Parts: sequence; structure tokens; C-alpha cells
Amino acid sequence: MQRLATGSKPGGLPYKWIVVIVVIFGSFMSILDQTVINNALPHLQRVFAVDLSSLQWVITAYTLTQGVVTPTTAFFANRLGTRRFYVIALILFTLGSALCGLAWNLSALIVFRVIQAIGGATLFPLAITLLFYEFPLHERGLATGILSISALMAPAVGPTLGGYLVTYANWPLIFYINVPVGLVAIIMALLLLRERPSQGRVDFDLPGFVLVASGLAAVLYALSIATISGWGTPSVLITLIGGLCLLGLFTAVELRIANRGGQPLVDLRLFANGPFLSSNIANALITFGFFGSLILLPIYLQELRGLSAFQAGLFTLPLAFAAVLTAIVGGRLVDRYGPRVVLLPGLLLMGLSTWQLAQITLTTPYSWLLLIFAVRGLGLGCVIQPLTVSALAQVAPQQYTQASSLSTVIRFTFTSLGIAVLATLVQSRASMHIDDLLRQSRPVSRAALDLLRLRGLDLAVQDAFWFTLVAFGLALIAICFIHVQKRVPQEEIVIPKPTVEQVPDF
Repeated sequence: MQRLATGSKPGGLPYKWIVVIVVIFGSFMSILDQTVINNALPHLQRVFAVDLSSLQWVITAYTLTQGVVTPTTAFFANRLGTRRFYVIALILFTLGSALCGLAWNLSALIVFRVIQAIGGATLFPLAITLLFYEFPLHERGLATGILSISALMAPAVGPTLGGYLVTYANWPLIFYINVPVGLVAIIMALLLLRERPSQGRVDFDLPGFVLVASGLAAVLYALSIATISGWGTPSVLITLIGGLCLLGLFTAVELRIANRGGQPLVDLRLFANGPFLSSNIANALITFGFFGSLILLPIYLQELRGLSAFQAGLFTLPLAFAAVLTAIVGGRLVDRYGPRVVLLPGLLLMGLSTWQLAQITLTTPYSWLLLIFAVRGLGLGCVIQPLTVSALAQVAPQQYTQASSLSTVIRFTFTSLGIAVLATLVQSRASMHIDDLLRQSRPVSRAALDLLRLRGLDLAVQDAFWFTLVAFGLALIAICFIHVQKRVPQEEIVIPKPTVEQVPDF
């Protein structure tokens, strides 16, 4: 049937909400798979009979591939069309997931994880782009709040689901669970999403791609091995410094291309946009403090409190449910009052929960921990999606893909940085605390010695949470510089002339 390109059938669901329903599947899968495998690593180590340093490549290969592929999102979206590229990404991710479940050894699993990451790297920035094309500024808070269900539930469901599957089922199911979800997402995208006209032929920025791919890969690789090899080892220092130099050269090349009127791979002039810059600084600090600290919870719950992987995963569920609640409610408040009204109390709640986590001991009641995680979730739901809205609030529509992919790169780079820094901090501080306790107590039994070691590790975890509290404090300062119009001024609203096109009937 024929109908208006921007509308929907009388009495039917508006197209913009159809977009939300479609993209939430892909974004959930891509984020879920970053965390679902973590609790399965010890099991995979036994299955493939490999050491832990070799097995880390299952995660490292995924992260490095994301770093290489994500900056190309804008180019391929412009060349192929956003809808077509989104479907291709879904196909690659689903195919990679199926192949991972069939892996016969570690090398095969790593190769298939690369295929999976090629598709998964672009799903979330493309989802944001598709949403922002359809929703006006004063409705984006609610839209991204609903999309945030995937971003907030996946990190919580991932460890729980991964722990359950390796404990009570079989490890290939960790990857096979993506296949039916991916097939549904592909069919829905093909049937329901509409293609937007491309911006014409765009030349691929090969020098920029080589520099950013090699630079990000080097930095992310250095961060991934720093906790194993140590920050002072030549391999880490050379790789990290070399990667930063390549990224510096990439910045110079991209700005030169943009200033000459060319089309850079990543338009770094976006950082001249005040809300985009402030939002991404806050985004980087919050990502460092929250997602980096996710490594601390398994250490505390499993190593210090003796819980299983599945039991430890259950503790993250109150965090997820609370975050989903405030993300949806906060989205409405963002649309009505602007991002800062939601960001400030959200960050204060995260700071409050972090302050409490910095004081947890070996005897902290589990009920109190659940309450702390719930408060942390309430705060998280108030900061993730408002930062997305404020970052793209004053970005031109033709730069949505550029901006969302750049924000995605920042997010997973600072996640890797947070994990590396906090893991190293825990290791070094644990050794220091254990030595101090041994000098003070002089234990006379093996049980007393073990108790002192646990106490030393507990103090190190507390130190790490205090460190993340500093990051949240800096993020609070960055949020104060975010100034976004609460609504689109009437004179800026352009109502397009209705055009009739053939579209699917829903």
C-alpha cells in the first residue's frame, strides 16, 4: 500500500517506535556478548586445555576488532545506506555467533570472535543514528531511555547468564543464544526499516583508516596485556606510546583533510561542539569509573565472599532493573527539563553507592550489598542516555553516524583503560596491604595467614572504589559545562513536504 513516508497507517504504530523496537535487538546482542563470556573463561580454559594468557585473546581479539571497525561506521553507512549496513552488521554478528559455538579449538574461536566483532562494532552507533533520524530533539530522551534497556540490562544479564550456562549447561550456548535473536532482528530490519538516501559517493580515507586502526589496536592491546605483563614492561610501554603517537598523527591528518574540504574518516571537528565535547568527557570518566569497576565485583563476591559465578551474577540484577526504571523515567525528564536535571542527581547517586562500596568488608551483609547495587543502578540509568542526548543535541543530522561512532570508540576505550588501571591498582595495593598486615600481626597459623591475605585484598578493592569516586567527581565538573536547549525552537523546525513512496505494510 502507499502512504506518507514519514507517517504510519491510521491507528498504526508510528514508524519511529517501530525503529526503536527493531534496533533494540541488535544493540542488546552486541553489548551482551561483551560480558557473557567473562564468567565462562575458566571453563573454556579447561575445555581447550590452554593457559589463561592465551585464552585472554578471546576477549582481546574482540576488543581490538571493535577498535579497528567502529571508526569506519560513518563511511559504510554513507556508502551503503544506514539500513543496508545495519542489516549487514546483523548478519555478520549472527554468523560469527553461530561459528563461535562450533569452534573446535582456541584458534578457531578467536577467528570467529573477530567475525562477530566486525558486525557487533557498528550495531550500537547505527542504532543511535537510526533513532536520531526519526525523533525530534524533544522526544529523544524517552527514545534513548528505551534503547538504554539493552545497554543497561546486557552488562547485568551477561555475567548471570554466562555463569548459569557454564554451570548447568554447555559453553556453546553462550554464543548460540544470539542466533535466534539475530535472525529475528535481521527479518524485522529487512521488513520494517526504511532506507535513507545516501549522501553520494564518498572516497574512503585510507591514510586515516590505517592510522586510527593501528593506533587504537596498539593502545587497546597495551591496555589488555598491562595487567598480565605489568605497566613497566617494554612490550606495554612501546605499544602504548607507539599507539598514542599514531593517534596523534591521525588527528593531524584528519584535521588537515577536513580543513581542505575533504571527507575525513572521523570528523574530529565535532569536538569543537561544546555539548558534544563536555558530554564525551563526562562519558569517558563515567565509563572508566563504572564499567572499569565491574572487574572489582567478581573479585569481591567470588574470591573474598566465596560465591559461585552464577551467584555473583545474580547480585547485578537489582542494579540492572533499577537502571532500566530510571532510564525510562529519566528519558521523559530529559525531554521536559534538559539533560543536566537528570545527570546531576544520577551522578550523585553513583557517587553515594561508590562511597559505600569503598567501605565493604568481608562481613558486609548481602542485603546491604543488594541495596547499594540498586542505588548504583538508579544512578546509572540517569547518566547513560542523557549523555547520548546531550552529545548529539547540536550535531547536524548528516553527522549523527560520525558522532555516535566516535562516542562508542571513546566508551569502549575508557572501559578497557578502567579495567587495566583498576586491576593493576588492586594487584599492587593488595601486595602492599598484605605486607603491612603481616608486619603488624605476625600470624602463627595457616588460617590466620589466609585471613590476612583476604583482608589485604579487601582493602585493595576498597582503594580501587575510592579511585573511581575521583573519576565520578571529575565527571560532575564536566556535566556542569553541558548546556543544551531543552526544546527545538519553533523557527528551527522544518516540516518536510509529504512524499508518497512504497513501504511495507505493518
